[in-house]
Amino acid sequence: MGWGILFIGYFLAFFVPVPPLALAGLALVAFAIWKLMDYRAEFRAAMYWLIPIAACSLAESLVFASKILPYLGIALPEMPWLSIATAIVSMVKCAFVLCFHAAFMRQVRAFAFELELSAIAKRADWGLWLVGVQSSCYIVAMLLELVGWGLDLFSALAYLLQFVWAIFNLINLFTCYMYICPEGDEAMERKPSRFAFVNEFREKMDERDRMAREREAERIKQKKNHKKHK
Repeated sequence: MGWGILFIGYFLAFFVPVPPLALAGLALVAFAIWKLMDYRAEFRAAMYWLIPIAACSLAESLVFASKILPYLGIALPEMPWLSIATAIVSMVKCAFVLCFHAAFMRQVRAFAFELELSAIAKRADWGLWLVGVQSSCYIVAMLLELVGWGLDLFSALAYLLQFVWAIFNLINLFTCYMYICPEGDEAMERKPSRFAFVNEFREKMDERDRMAREREAERIKQKKNHKKHK
């Protein structure tokens, strides 16, 4: 269906701080979303935002290569403007990443609600909120560095938050991979993983989702009873 590929691509694109690998990850994310569009066409909006993100990642890859070439004995002319250009590209990319998550998480949330997977939907909301907070911190940190008021602690916080939202969203994508399947596969028995920690994680997520469904059912029941009494 695409969730497994999306999980791998998302990891490379937004968690691994190596621009060439991020480009490969974005290609996998695009392919996965293309497959998801067969089940929900609205994912197309998220696909469009991957284009400017890929352009920024390509520019970062060129800068990455320029830093490696001197170690290979290839001299490059001095480019004093490079650090400023890199910072601007990073801020622009950060804004595009936020736009991508706004479009993508909205559809994950809607998809999950349609399938009555309220826990996944709620985590999509939290994932978007985390991306928004980190993006704001990162852009402010880069602006402060450009004007010479950079705070190392603030910059470190911005980078740390990126790992936090990446891990959080990776966990949610993994649950999508486990619970959202093509129509007709719902009754198929899930094969146990060879890794014990994966099985334990699945059991915990099953229990949390069961409790979330029970709470949601109870809330709907109370709401209906409240309407009857009016």
